[in-house]
Amino acid sequence: MNISRYMKEHEAFVKQHLLAGDTSTDGEGLLRNHERILAAMQHERLIHLLVTLAFGIFLLVSLCIVQLFPSPVVYLLPGLFFIMLIFYVAHYFFLENTIQRWYELTDEIVKKMGTGRSDGA
Repeated sequence: MNISRYMKEHEAFVKQHLLAGDTSTDGEGLLRNHERILAAMQHERLIHLLVTLAFGIFLLVSLCIVQLFPSPVVYLLPGLFFIMLIFYVAHYFFLENTIQRWYELTDEIVKKMGTGRSDGA
């Protein structure tokens, strides 16, 4: 599953419904679906944060290993972890920014519905 494409398609779907003004007829359904997907992506974001932190720790440990056992082969280890860390940070950055935009989309859905939230959130 391509998470980036999935998130972009969902965001486009919600924006399309907001622009069309479809929230008056089935705003609750749109809001429930959006919040369900938002919760799943928040979980995805948490997992990627933990993996990103783990790769950061692996990078620091591998740099210590290089200091203790300098060898051309050992130098590859921090390089590998650094490259992986760059990709994980970039993906986490995408997830974080998308989730922040989705919080605003949730507010827009509620505003378009014309009523306050009944669930107390």
